[in-house]
Amino acid sequence: MGELIDLGESHGAVDGDALLEWPPPRTARSRQWPIVLMLTLVILFATASRPGSVIEEAGTLVEHTSALVADRNAVYAMREEPALTAFDWTTGRAKWTRSLAGDAGGQAWLAADRAYVRHRPCTATVGWSLERLDPETGRQLWSRGGAPIAVVAGPAGSAPGLLTVDDRAAVCPPVVPGRNAQPTPVHLAGVDAENGDIRWAFDLAAGARVVVPDVPGSGWFAAWFPGGRAEVRSTVTGGVTAVAQVPELADTPPTSVRIVGDRLVIVAVRADGALITTYTGSDLQYQWHTLFTSAGQASIAELAYGPVVVACGPMICVPNWRDLAVLDPATGAEVWRRPVQLDAAGPGALVARDREDFTHVRIIDWHSGDDRADLAGWAVVPAASEGADGSDDDDIGFAPVGSALVQHPEGDGARVARIDLRTGAITPLGLVTPIPSRCAVRHHRLVCVAGGDAVRLWRLPG
Repeated sequence: MGELIDLGESHGAVDGDALLEWPPPRTARSRQWPIVLMLTLVILFATASRPGSVIEEAGTLVEHTSALVADRNAVYAMREEPALTAFDWTTGRAKWTRSLAGDAGGQAWLAADRAYVRHRPCTATVGWSLERLDPETGRQLWSRGGAPIAVVAGPAGSAPGLLTVDDRAAVCPPVVPGRNAQPTPVHLAGVDAENGDIRWAFDLAAGARVVVPDVPGSGWFAAWFPGGRAEVRSTVTGGVTAVAQVPELADTPPTSVRIVGDRLVIVAVRADGALITTYTGSDLQYQWHTLFTSAGQASIAELAYGPVVVACGPMICVPNWRDLAVLDPATGAEVWRRPVQLDAAGPGALVARDREDFTHVRIIDWHSGDDRADLAGWAVVPAASEGADGSDDDDIGFAPVGSALVQHPEGDGARVARIDLRTGAITPLGLVTPIPSRCAVRHHRLVCVAGGDAVRLWRLPG
């Protein structure tokens, strides 16, 4: 799990409306945040409210786009033809356009700061296949069989890996297996994300299940078999690093199995709630179990699939349709629970919205569950980023582990700010027009879908 950056004791909410102007005077009994974070909020938000804080627009990149994604190298817009166009972050100029009109099964896919096209079965090949695109021209660099299911760690000093899966029994046209059809072996492979070399590969026995990490860069994944045998495998070599008999996987199929941080998490729905059990990923040693119950009647989806369990900063989070529960990763004990919706989390901050008001953002203290900042009238801007690993310290790009963007509507536009998830600091970026619906930040540039389906680029100061 990430290391917790202590921001100090939480001392009540900071009013979002007050941040738009100047803060109210301190009283003798008022309780304050850490001085650095407070000064950031006071000075930067006040500065952002001035006329000079309007962000310079660099132009409209493309109209009529159906999707926008971005990585460290380029901004990618999916057009209605359909076609994928890559734009330069700095200049906004189109680098290349790749038509997907002749491939009904083609899907643009960004991973590990690289652009790919996933081809559905019976299009490019019998089964799934993956094509790497040249970042400068959009042409094919290589193609490999299999569907990518995770971005994983590679050997030290090498490019990340892609974990791919392929059905050896695939036929064309595709056939939906019958209810009592026997399972077939699945082919797993570790592929170099840069050059497409196959680092390792093997066939997984029929009936086995695979669980992969949700967060890019993990060094392990797991598989389990009928009867409860589980094994942990290295993403670098594909070799088995741990084997154990796991009771929760033996008797009846679990509701869900996930990799959360460095733990294997098994969820089994029961009449009295959902039993959450964790094992270490290094050696499959039992850690703890806890019975999770919803605050009120559980939804049909929660009864069918169980609660979602995710890694969030230094904690484990269980977001559900009523509230957010935060668990201690060492013991499974509930640390706090609030009626908010999780939006972003990092080692130093949790960003969430009120369940009853999606334009009410809060920065919440990990340990106490109290507000560090109460930003009424602000809303989280969905990210148009493929999810970098946050290792680029000089980058101000939007990454799930790095930062979150929020906006405060003002007339036809909105004031945009960035929340650093490592420290909780808030950096106002300025006023943009029209109101954006999906954004990414990189190289002192802000790119958003705004004004309907147009992609617009702004230059940030600095």
